[in-house]
Amino acid sequence: MPFVAFNRIARAAAAPASLLMFLPPALAELAPPPKDGLWRGIAGAALSATSGNTRTSSVVLSTDAVRATGHDKMALGAVVNHARGRDEDGERVTTADKASGFGQYDRDFAPRWFGFGRLAYDRDALIDLSSRHTATIGVGHRLVDNDINTFTLSGGAGYLVERYNTPQTIADETDTRFGRPTAFLAEESAHKLSATTSLKQRLEAASALDGSGSVLWKFNANLDVAINKSLSLAVGVIDTYNTEPPQGAAKNDLSVFTGINFRFGAAPP
Repeated sequence: MPFVAFNRIARAAAAPASLLMFLPPALAELAPPPKDGLWRGIAGAALSATSGNTRTSSVVLSTDAVRATGHDKMALGAVVNHARGRDEDGERVTTADKASGFGQYDRDFAPRWFGFGRLAYDRDALIDLSSRHTATIGVGHRLVDNDINTFTLSGGAGYLVERYNTPQTIADETDTRFGRPTAFLAEESAHKLSATTSLKQRLEAASALDGSGSVLWKFNANLDVAINKSLSLAVGVIDTYNTEPPQGAAKNDLSVFTGINFRFGAAPP
């Protein structure tokens, strides 16, 4: 649950190695990214299938790319998660069908301080969410910023628009479209634990300012262990917690998986 994760992250900030408790998605940029203005990224895939008494299949595809200089940074990322299984009647059903993506630009205006703009997109067919668009602007501060570890806090304001394929009831309001201003807070860190092992995690919260009491929490983390210069093993977690989900939907949505990552772009310096 993101609230528990936040407390653990705060306690672990001074000791990056302890963050291994998260067993973290293949959603990681190289950690921390070199500030040379070159694009680097990771594309990942996690696949699983079972047969016999239980038949299931799942796939998680993801990519992250980042370009950093001494005064700005651009980050892009996306993830797709699809899974199928059988219900209690033996019928094949879809158990996961969602996608998300983001783009963020950071621009320094003082040592360790930066302004940012962020666009994010989510879709989840199982709760009839056809799209969730979020635009956010704000200010961030790098508490730690070196070649081994980074730790950043940021906050701002944004606007969130959700569209559903069928009418939904959220916080006593029924509609297919919901729009609300939000207050945004986030923390993230990246750690180079060894020559072959890197860790990245991010926790963010968007709190509605329309009086509905809705807060959307998102947490993701990734532990990446290099096999060679191009390939690595990854174990990860993505957790989304919505305090005011559509009526009948669960508040918490958790995915844990392992997979293979492929590095692309410029070689490490």
